[in-house]
Amino acid sequence: MTLFDWGRAIVVSSLFLLLAAGAVFAEARDEFARETGLDTDLINVLKTDVGGTQLTIVYVFINERALTSRVDPTLRQTLLPFIGRNALYVNPSIKEVVGWFDFNPLLIAVQSEGGELLWPGAASWTEITPGFMNGLFQVNPAGPSQGSGSEGVLVLGEAIDPTKPFEILYSGQRVRFEIAPIAAAGVSTPRSAPTSHTPISVPVLEDTGNLAELLTLDSVTAEGMAGLLGLDRSLVRVLDTHARGESLRLVFVHLTEAARDGTLGVDLLQRLDPLIGTGAVMVWATSSTGTSFSPWSFYVQQNGTNYVFFSAASFVELTDGFLRAETLSTGAVAAGVIRLPKSVDASAPFSIHYGTSGVSFP
Repeated sequence: MTLFDWGRAIVVSSLFLLLAAGAVFAEARDEFARETGLDTDLINVLKTDVGGTQLTIVYVFINERALTSRVDPTLRQTLLPFIGRNALYVNPSIKEVVGWFDFNPLLIAVQSEGGELLWPGAASWTEITPGFMNGLFQVNPAGPSQGSGSEGVLVLGEAIDPTKPFEILYSGQRVRFEIAPIAAAGVSTPRSAPTSHTPISVPVLEDTGNLAELLTLDSVTAEGMAGLLGLDRSLVRVLDTHARGESLRLVFVHLTEAARDGTLGVDLLQRLDPLIGTGAVMVWATSSTGTSFSPWSFYVQQNGTNYVFFSAASFVELTDGFLRAETLSTGAVAAGVIRLPKSVDASAPFSIHYGTSGVSFP
């Protein structure tokens, strides 16, 4: 499991390299923020010498803003239950490859401004990496050249007040957090709508062969796809992404009432009927190479505000397993419907993003 999907394999080790090269801490943290999409107030890095080996510990305060960054979809699901619990993602790492290192989470202390020094007990911790509490390390997913590390979550609860500064201490070193108010943290304010929709379930498509054939045409454009589907050009968008030698093609169809006038077919329209005109967008995903894919990487942007998804009711599956998808095999198709949050005005311009790429409507 990795923290941020800059390619699913490149993780916080890139920051470790910066630190090892002697970069000023603040500069390294700012660089990490730029690469990951995290706000700088949510990150801190502690370095300490342990028996002649430099241990680097990355801390990330877990809130909705943190999960709108380029977090790995699998890890996002792991961290979701910790929102609102004053929790920290904790990632210790060294440049060497080891199976165990002298790192003890129970030596991490917390101190609120003007308060007492507290040492959270084992019950405050949740392991992400098996053996995290016992110092077990794993090889960095980016490869042995990036060293090894471990991951866990520290729940601070009432031990801190996130509206006030607090410090995290380990091995005589300390880092300071000052979590910015929502309105002041970064350019846009992420929001979620966990109860924004009543769940809808429709029969899944049993045969996607024709759809797969359509999506894998050599040259697929929004204009061409709109023509093939008999839809107005304003309703269709195509997004092609390429990373690490892997391709992902996403076709979006805005399900306005005008979508009924196309050639989507009676069978598909019957499935889409309760969603048409509700501000929903159908998405078809395929890959000619095989690639990682998760619908939880989608988010909606309107008027400078990011709206992220934390509820399964924000999606409707058109292919079996769409919501649980983590990868797309070569030539496979995943299809579903993205239900825009109620705070989004579907009649006004908005954009749908997948990772760092996106498309705009109209």
